[in-house]
Amino acid sequence: MTKQIYVVKRDDRRELLDYEKINKVLLWATEDITNVSASDVAMNAKLQIFDGISSFDIHRVLIQSAVDMITEETPNYQYVASKLLNFLLRKEVFNTYNTFPRLKTFIKENVDRGIYDSLILTHYSEREMDKIEQYIKHKRDEDLTYSGIQQLMDKYLCQDRKTGKHYETPQFMYMLISMTLFASYTGEDRLDKVKKCYEMLSLQKISLPTPILAGVRTPNRQFASCVLVDVADDLDSIAASNHAVLRYISNRAGIGLNFRLRAIGSSVNNGEKVHTGIIPFLKMFESAVKSCSQGGIRGGAATAHYPFWHKEIMDILVLKNNAGNELARVRRMDHSIQLCRLFYTRFVKRENISLFSANDVP
Repeated sequence: MTKQIYVVKRDDRRELLDYEKINKVLLWATEDITNVSASDVAMNAKLQIFDGISSFDIHRVLIQSAVDMITEETPNYQYVASKLLNFLLRKEVFNTYNTFPRLKTFIKENVDRGIYDSLILTHYSEREMDKIEQYIKHKRDEDLTYSGIQQLMDKYLCQDRKTGKHYETPQFMYMLISMTLFASYTGEDRLDKVKKCYEMLSLQKISLPTPILAGVRTPNRQFASCVLVDVADDLDSIAASNHAVLRYISNRAGIGLNFRLRAIGSSVNNGEKVHTGIIPFLKMFESAVKSCSQGGIRGGAATAHYPFWHKEIMDILVLKNNAGNELARVRRMDHSIQLCRLFYTRFVKRENISLFSANDVP
């Protein structure tokens, strides 16, 4: 006798597993897609379904089943998996698949949750939002591959990164980015520009960097992708720069650090102290860069830049070497050396290269 399998619904009710409902979903997911089979996805998924499984996990099993069948010979299963994942996302965000909220209502709800920047409501009238709403093409979500929509869900769609709950779909994301980018634009063709930007984004004709894609429509208002911080040769500048790194890393920006610190052994306060050199400060910045993730999307990243003439250049050149004393290495940042015409001129002539400390010739 076949063992009965019960499914736990979202409201904790237990319900007998309905295979016909699963088949209907898979027939829909494979419709109009060539060289795929709904029954094959179902057979592959059946091995992973057990008594007491949740309805959410059943859907996840179906998605994984389709993903497992993606091969060079059967690439179109990526679109089956994409449709199933898109279905799951819309159910999570809207509690339905084909019914979408009004744009203004959707924005207002996410502003109230603290997800979207409240300024968006002051920049667009209700009439303008009604017109913009007509530009959104939700059908385009189904054109994304599985890896494409999964990456959007993992990194870029607004969500609670503790619970994993999502608050928007790709097309709403693209439109909110477009509306935010042109919110302060004063030209009469503002809505046309919003529409054109949305079209370019949703058709993947242009690609935005992670900080803007993930944060520009949020209260963080992150318009900058990369930030260059000049670190001058004094404690106030070093402290202020370290603070700036923390702030920008937490808002997803990549960091460039332009160092002009004096070398080890240099005089401080007319000889009252001797400078510890650049490496202890680099390790402080390294800790700041890695102290917080970029909005839960990725780890902080920074590149430090040094002039070729720095007295510690030989130590700087080996900062990322795996061998050597850990105290003399700064491996979790990238490093670059700045060269100039004087260096190349002397190099070509095989002349001496001059090294000195930043405080010698400020």
